[in-house]
Amino acid sequence: MDMDDFWVNLHYLPIILFVSLPSVFILTYVIAVLLGHVEADFPYISDAATYAPESCIFAQFINMIAMLMSFMVYIRYSQVKECSSTFSLQTSLPKWNYWALIFGLTSTFGLSVVANFQETSVIVMHFVGAILCFGGGTAYFWTQAVCSFYMHPFGCSLRLAHLRTALSTFCTVCFVITVITGVLAHLAYKGTNPRKWYKEDGGWELHVASTITEWLCAAAFCIYILTFTDEFRDVKVTHPKVVCNLSRTRLNNEALNESQDSAMNHNRETATIT
Repeated sequence: MDMDDFWVNLHYLPIILFVSLPSVFILTYVIAVLLGHVEADFPYISDAATYAPESCIFAQFINMIAMLMSFMVYIRYSQVKECSSTFSLQTSLPKWNYWALIFGLTSTFGLSVVANFQETSVIVMHFVGAILCFGGGTAYFWTQAVCSFYMHPFGCSLRLAHLRTALSTFCTVCFVITVITGVLAHLAYKGTNPRKWYKEDGGWELHVASTITEWLCAAAFCIYILTFTDEFRDVKVTHPKVVCNLSRTRLNNEALNESQDSAMNHNRETATIT
């Protein structure tokens, strides 16, 4: 098969995601602060993407990023599957790889839900999406860490496996702290607009702890995605094949020719009558 039949340089995909995801977060945060929609001090990521126009920008870009992340999750699944069959690795590796695929796609779906269902519009769906995104992403990282150990030394270095384990642990701690302090902060909140949370509104310290750990968890997500860069250098993906039904094409062409002949005959008859 010719080299032109492959997609190569897939190691740029984790780099693109590593750059684009925090860029969207920062862009929407800056716009929201400049427009006065949130206070500059410690808002949630989704708080900065609640009102238009920043919510529109956030949703548009996050949807595209979620698609790219789904593509990356599938490529990683196929890579681990190929490595497992080629080197006859641990028999439990395919099961871990399968669950990694499920958790990864769940996380990307949750990310899209968070972007499209703002907390001021459909708060239940927004929180469900956030749990799926961060919870599913954390589970995905743990399963990938396990796969990394199983793939050593053929498909992954031991140092990288330990790094992914450390990042998974950090994401787990941040996720748990974000959820617990976030719930407690909202129970103690006495203000009117959570997007503009002031110290006198109550639950300020818990709110700060929740928002900071959310941003840290998102940063760890981006770093974890970046760890796939070196491994994706050895991956090539074939272009999708399009198969044409020639018999159907002939029938369509015959129908088109008959339609054109009918139109020409109709024009001749019209001209004769005139």
